[in-house]
Amino acid sequence: MRLFPKPYLLLSSLLVLVVGSCRISKYKHPHQNTPVVISDTICTPILKKNEAVKFKATIDVLKNHLSGILIVKQTDSLSTHLIFVTELGMKLFDFEWKENKMTALYVFEPLNKPSLIKALETNMQTVFLLDIYNTSAKRFNNKHITTYYKLDGYKNRYIITGTNRELSTQEIFKGHRKASLIKYTYNHPTKSYSQIKCIQYGLIKIHIELNEIAKTND
Repeated sequence: MRLFPKPYLLLSSLLVLVVGSCRISKYKHPHQNTPVVISDTICTPILKKNEAVKFKATIDVLKNHLSGILIVKQTDSLSTHLIFVTELGMKLFDFEWKENKMTALYVFEPLNKPSLIKALETNMQTVFLLDIYNTSAKRFNNKHITTYYKLDGYKNRYIITGTNRELSTQEIFKGHRKASLIKYTYNHPTKSYSQIKCIQYGLIKIHIELNEIAKTND
Protein backbone atom coordinates (compact mmCIF):
# COMPACT_ATOMS: atom_id res chain seq x y z
CA MET A 1 0.00 0.00 0.00
CA ARG A 2 1.42 3.37 -1.04
CA LEU A 3 1.86 5.98 1.71
CA PHE A 4 1.63 9.70 0.98
CA PRO A 5 3.55 12.38 2.87
CA LYS A 6 1.62 14.60 5.30
CA PRO A 7 1.89 17.77 3.13
CA TYR A 8 0.26 15.90 0.27
CA LEU A 9 -2.56 14.67 2.50
CA LEU A 10 -3.07 18.19 3.86
CA LEU A 11 -3.26 19.63 0.35
CA SER A 12 -5.74 16.96 -0.66
CA SER A 13 -7.93 17.81 2.31
CA LEU A 14 -7.89 21.50 1.40
CA LEU A 15 -8.85 20.71 -2.17
CA VAL A 16 -11.80 18.65 -0.95
CA LEU A 17 -12.94 21.60 1.18
CA VAL A 18 -12.62 24.02 -1.75
CA VAL A 19 -14.53 21.73 -4.11
CA GLY A 20 -17.17 21.12 -1.45
CA SER A 21 -17.65 24.83 -0.91
CA CYS A 22 -18.41 25.26 -4.62
CA ARG A 23 -21.28 22.80 -4.49
CA ILE A 24 -24.98 23.30 -4.20
CA SER A 25 -24.95 23.33 -0.38
CA LYS A 26 -24.54 27.12 -0.22
CA TYR A 27 -28.08 27.49 -1.58
CA LYS A 28 -29.60 25.33 1.13
CA HIS A 29 -31.37 26.34 4.35
CA PRO A 30 -33.13 29.47 3.02
CA HIS A 31 -34.66 32.00 5.41
CA GLN A 32 -37.27 33.22 2.96
CA ASN A 33 -39.36 31.75 0.16
CA THR A 34 -41.17 34.31 -2.01
CA PRO A 35 -42.79 33.42 -5.38
CA VAL A 36 -41.86 35.89 -8.13
CA VAL A 37 -41.93 36.24 -11.91
CA ILE A 38 -38.55 37.01 -13.48
CA SER A 39 -38.69 40.45 -15.10
CA ASP A 40 -36.60 43.59 -15.59
CA THR A 41 -37.54 44.67 -12.08
CA ILE A 42 -36.14 41.44 -10.61
CA CYS A 43 -32.78 41.45 -12.38
CA THR A 44 -31.32 44.09 -14.67
CA PRO A 45 -31.29 42.65 -18.22
CA ILE A 46 -28.18 42.43 -20.36
CA LEU A 47 -30.04 43.30 -23.54
CA LYS A 48 -32.20 46.32 -24.31
CA LYS A 49 -34.84 46.31 -27.01
CA ASN A 50 -33.62 47.57 -30.40
CA GLU A 51 -30.08 48.16 -29.07
CA ALA A 52 -27.05 46.13 -30.14
CA VAL A 53 -24.53 45.11 -27.50
CA LYS A 54 -21.01 44.28 -28.67
CA PHE A 55 -18.39 42.25 -26.85
CA LYS A 56 -14.81 41.31 -27.54
CA ALA A 57 -15.13 37.57 -27.19
CA THR A 58 -13.06 34.45 -26.75
CA ILE A 59 -14.72 31.05 -26.84
CA ASP A 60 -12.93 27.76 -26.19
CA VAL A 61 -15.02 24.69 -26.98
CA LEU A 62 -14.15 21.18 -28.18
CA LYS A 63 -10.50 22.12 -28.88
CA ASN A 64 -11.63 25.15 -30.90
CA HIS A 65 -10.38 28.59 -29.91
CA LEU A 66 -12.55 31.37 -31.31
CA SER A 67 -11.69 35.02 -30.99
CA GLY A 68 -13.56 38.00 -32.33
CA ILE A 69 -16.61 40.17 -31.70
CA LEU A 70 -20.02 38.99 -30.51
CA ILE A 71 -22.93 41.22 -31.51
CA VAL A 72 -26.21 40.63 -29.68
CA LYS A 73 -29.38 42.50 -30.56
CA GLN A 74 -32.96 42.12 -29.44
CA THR A 75 -34.62 43.02 -32.72
CA ASP A 76 -38.18 42.88 -31.38
CA SER A 77 -40.16 41.45 -28.47
CA LEU A 78 -39.83 37.94 -29.92
CA SER A 79 -36.43 37.77 -31.62
CA THR A 80 -32.81 38.12 -30.56
CA HIS A 81 -29.84 37.70 -32.91
CA LEU A 82 -26.36 36.63 -31.82
CA ILE A 83 -23.68 37.09 -34.47
CA PHE A 84 -20.02 36.19 -33.97
CA VAL A 85 -17.43 37.59 -36.37
CA THR A 86 -13.66 37.64 -36.41
CA GLU A 87 -11.87 40.97 -36.04
CA LEU A 88 -11.39 40.87 -39.80
CA GLY A 89 -15.15 40.67 -40.27
CA MET A 90 -15.57 37.00 -41.24
CA LYS A 91 -18.80 35.58 -39.82
CA LEU A 92 -18.42 32.42 -37.73
CA PHE A 93 -21.99 31.94 -36.60
CA ASP A 94 -25.38 33.61 -36.61
CA PHE A 95 -27.98 32.37 -34.11
CA GLU A 96 -31.57 33.50 -33.70
CA TRP A 97 -33.58 33.14 -30.50
CA LYS A 98 -37.29 33.17 -31.27
CA GLU A 99 -40.36 31.58 -29.67
CA ASN A 100 -38.19 30.01 -26.95
CA LYS A 101 -35.99 28.25 -29.47
CA MET A 102 -32.45 28.86 -30.68
CA THR A 103 -31.86 28.35 -34.41
CA ALA A 104 -28.50 28.36 -36.17
CA LEU A 105 -29.05 30.50 -39.26
CA TYR A 106 -25.40 30.21 -40.29
CA VAL A 107 -22.31 28.38 -39.03
CA PHE A 108 -18.85 28.60 -40.62
CA GLU A 109 -18.27 25.20 -42.25
CA PRO A 110 -15.25 24.06 -40.15
CA LEU A 111 -17.38 24.66 -37.03
CA ASN A 112 -20.52 23.08 -38.41
CA LYS A 113 -20.60 20.07 -36.10
CA PRO A 114 -23.80 19.13 -34.23
CA SER A 115 -22.16 18.79 -30.81
CA LEU A 116 -20.32 22.11 -31.13
CA ILE A 117 -23.40 23.97 -32.39
CA LYS A 118 -25.53 22.54 -29.58
CA ALA A 119 -22.95 23.57 -26.98
CA LEU A 120 -22.74 27.11 -28.35
CA GLU A 121 -26.52 27.48 -28.63
CA THR A 122 -27.12 26.27 -25.07
CA ASN A 123 -24.47 28.52 -23.56
CA MET A 124 -25.53 31.63 -25.50
CA GLN A 125 -29.11 31.04 -24.37
CA THR A 126 -28.02 30.62 -20.75
CA VAL A 127 -25.48 33.46 -20.59
CA PHE A 128 -27.96 36.06 -21.86
CA LEU A 129 -30.91 34.67 -19.87
CA LEU A 130 -32.97 34.38 -23.03
CA ASP A 131 -35.16 31.63 -21.62
CA ILE A 132 -36.07 32.92 -18.16
CA TYR A 133 -37.88 36.25 -18.44
CA ASN A 134 -41.60 36.04 -17.64
CA THR A 135 -41.06 32.67 -15.97
CA SER A 136 -41.72 31.90 -12.32
CA ALA A 137 -39.10 31.50 -9.63
CA LYS A 138 -38.62 31.54 -5.87
CA ARG A 139 -36.68 34.30 -4.12
CA PHE A 140 -34.54 33.22 -1.19
CA ASN A 141 -31.86 34.42 1.16
CA ASN A 142 -29.73 32.61 3.71
CA LYS A 143 -26.64 33.15 5.82
CA HIS A 144 -24.42 32.83 2.73
CA ILE A 145 -26.30 34.89 0.11
CA THR A 146 -28.37 38.07 0.49
CA THR A 147 -30.68 37.46 -2.50
CA TYR A 148 -30.90 34.55 -4.91
CA TYR A 149 -33.51 32.99 -7.15
CA LYS A 150 -34.23 29.35 -7.92
CA LEU A 151 -35.93 29.05 -11.29
CA ASP A 152 -39.09 26.96 -11.52
CA GLY A 153 -39.00 24.34 -14.25
CA TYR A 154 -35.25 23.83 -13.78
CA LYS A 155 -34.07 21.31 -11.24
CA ASN A 156 -31.13 23.30 -9.90
CA ARG A 157 -30.60 26.63 -11.63
CA TYR A 158 -29.84 29.65 -9.46
CA ILE A 159 -29.33 33.36 -10.07
CA ILE A 160 -27.70 35.74 -7.58
CA THR A 161 -28.32 39.48 -7.85
CA GLY A 162 -26.62 42.46 -6.23
CA THR A 163 -28.07 45.24 -4.09
CA ASN A 164 -29.33 47.10 -7.18
CA ARG A 165 -30.80 44.00 -8.87
CA GLU A 166 -27.82 43.62 -11.21
CA LEU A 167 -26.82 40.08 -12.13
CA SER A 168 -23.88 38.76 -10.16
CA THR A 169 -23.76 35.00 -10.66
CA GLN A 170 -25.64 32.22 -12.38
CA GLU A 171 -25.03 28.59 -11.46
CA ILE A 172 -26.50 25.39 -12.82
CA PHE A 173 -26.08 22.04 -11.10
CA LYS A 174 -26.60 18.47 -12.17
CA GLY A 175 -27.29 16.59 -8.99
CA HIS A 176 -24.91 18.14 -6.47
CA ARG A 177 -22.17 18.90 -8.97
CA LYS A 178 -21.75 22.20 -10.71
CA ALA A 179 -22.50 22.07 -14.45
CA SER A 180 -22.09 25.78 -15.31
CA LEU A 181 -20.83 28.91 -13.62
CA ILE A 182 -21.41 32.39 -15.07
CA LYS A 183 -20.03 35.55 -13.45
CA TYR A 184 -21.31 39.01 -14.38
CA THR A 185 -19.57 42.36 -13.81
CA TYR A 186 -21.96 45.30 -13.86
CA ASN A 187 -20.76 48.83 -14.64
CA HIS A 188 -23.01 51.21 -12.69
CA PRO A 189 -21.93 54.45 -14.47
CA THR A 190 -22.76 53.02 -17.91
CA LYS A 191 -25.63 50.82 -16.64
CA SER A 192 -24.32 47.87 -18.61
CA TYR A 193 -22.47 44.61 -18.10
CA SER A 194 -18.78 45.19 -18.77
CA GLN A 195 -17.68 41.57 -18.49
CA ILE A 196 -19.23 38.11 -18.54
CA LYS A 197 -17.32 34.89 -17.87
CA CYS A 198 -18.85 31.47 -18.40
CA ILE A 199 -17.45 28.03 -17.63
CA GLN A 200 -19.26 24.82 -18.50
CA TYR A 201 -17.95 21.72 -16.78
CA GLY A 202 -18.44 18.06 -17.65
CA LEU A 203 -17.64 16.09 -20.78
CA ILE A 204 -17.93 19.13 -23.07
CA LYS A 205 -15.93 21.88 -21.42
CA ILE A 206 -16.54 25.44 -22.55
CA HIS A 207 -14.94 28.70 -21.52
CA ILE A 208 -16.43 31.99 -22.70
CA GLU A 209 -15.18 35.47 -21.87
CA LEU A 210 -17.02 38.57 -23.07
CA ASN A 211 -15.75 42.11 -22.57
CA GLU A 212 -18.13 44.88 -23.55
CA ILE A 213 -17.13 47.26 -26.32
CA ALA A 214 -18.19 50.67 -25.06
CA LYS A 215 -20.59 52.65 -27.20
CA THR A 216 -19.28 55.80 -28.82
CA ASN A 217 -21.07 59.10 -29.31
CA ASP A 218 -20.23 59.26 -33.00
